Amino acid sequence: MTLTIQTAEDDKRQLTLTIEVDEARVQKAMQQKARELSREINLPGFRPGKAPYDVVVRRIGADTLRGEAVEDLVQPVFEEALSQADIDPYAQASLDDIQIKPLTLTFTVPLSPTVTLGDYRERRQELEAVSVSDEAVQEALEHVQSHHQVIETVERPAAEGDVVAISGRGHLAARPPAAEADAGEAAEAETTEDMATETEAAGDEVLFDEERLDILLDPKTLFPDTPFVENLVGLSVGDQKQFSITFPDPYEPEPDHAGREARFDVTILEVKKRELPPIDDELAKLDGRHETLDELRQALRVELTREAEDTEKERLIEEMTDYLLEDAQLVYPPAAIESQLDDMVEDFKNRLARSGWEFQDYLNLQGMTEESLREDFRENAENQLRHQLALRQFILDEHVRIDAADLEPMIEERVARFDNEGLRESLRNYYRSGQGLDAISGAVLSNKVYERIRAILSGEAPDLATLAAEAAEDEEE
Repeated sequence: MTLTIQTAEDDKRQLTLTIEVDEARVQKAMQQKARELSREINLPGFRPGKAPYDVVVRRIGADTLRGEAVEDLVQPVFEEALSQADIDPYAQASLDDIQIKPLTLTFTVPLSPTVTLGDYRERRQELEAVSVSDEAVQEALEHVQSHHQVIETVERPAAEGDVVAISGRGHLAARPPAAEADAGEAAEAETTEDMATETEAAGDEVLFDEERLDILLDPKTLFPDTPFVENLVGLSVGDQKQFSITFPDPYEPEPDHAGREARFDVTILEVKKRELPPIDDELAKLDGRHETLDELRQALRVELTREAEDTEKERLIEEMTDYLLEDAQLVYPPAAIESQLDDMVEDFKNRLARSGWEFQDYLNLQGMTEESLREDFRENAENQLRHQLALRQFILDEHVRIDAADLEPMIEERVARFDNEGLRESLRNYYRSGQGLDAISGAVLSNKVYERIRAILSGEAPDLATLAAEAAEDEEE
């Protein structure tokens, strides 16, 4: 045996791994390194690669040779020690110290986190069935209707329901000073409020600032419960108007706007009439997949129900995970957070690239470094890690598993949305390997976790001992 190994674990799931390498192995590595170097350096009187060992040592020095041999030994020695001591690193280890003679390497090896969950199976909660209202279906129908609208320019004043192109800006006034502000601050705020509308006060928030912006004059959707649309109705192309509105308090669409004044300076560039097709069988045919309005309604209800179920599933899993974390005992190495940060930063870089940004340009613009960005992400990274670990332990404790038979129904559900059989077959192949398989497996697992949570909350979950026995039987098969 050429390695002497000592280990010591701290309270953060980090293992100090100390490896002493037998001197005979180091000498052998030095001889191998000498042969390599003799082929690279010019030693008078000897052909490349044929110089004796002691000649090479005299030329480059014993300490230098030993140092280079040790560099070659570090990785294979580390991997051999992991195997010999049966250690499975959770993340990349760090080399903390090298003692050259006797050769002793000291590593810090992150170990897998440990998670102990509380008595979550005692939790009970009344669950309501997911439903979709007739109003939601009607709203979806109106969205289909809008998709097939016909818009044409008209030469008349703008009317409610028109689409108008405007230029100009709108800004939300700064919040009023707090009641306890001193007299000087209050006076300054009052002076600011009296400024001309074209001058934006410090602290104001820009709502829009556009050379051209198309808006639908619908008081139900455009700053609802305010006279914004009313101020534009009746204006013609070329008209300019300055006006202000005050948002109600409370203001549900945008709570941050509640009770605040907004000022606008806009010019009408174009007025367009909007014609919507009737909501009838012809609209269903225009949509391309249905023959009657009833078929379209039913299809929209099914789609909305699926979306509502997905939303409820995500909500319930997140809620249960939060509950698990209340009593969970988690121990994980600092490297686990660093690994999570690596993933978050890499994802952020990819999203910037898709938006046409260079990562360094973004950092320069924000006055940041990658390290400061990582610190901004750190709290969120640890929160994500804790949620992932708690949910993973739940899956393990509950013996939630998926197999090939679980995947095919989900694949067929996904491909059924397309009419072209060639496309459907291509998608089947995509979902049966690589990233597609990962995605479909994740969706199936999420569904199973959701169903298990519902069973637990309703008191109908199978006994854990039974689940463990079934899992053992499956492994034997």
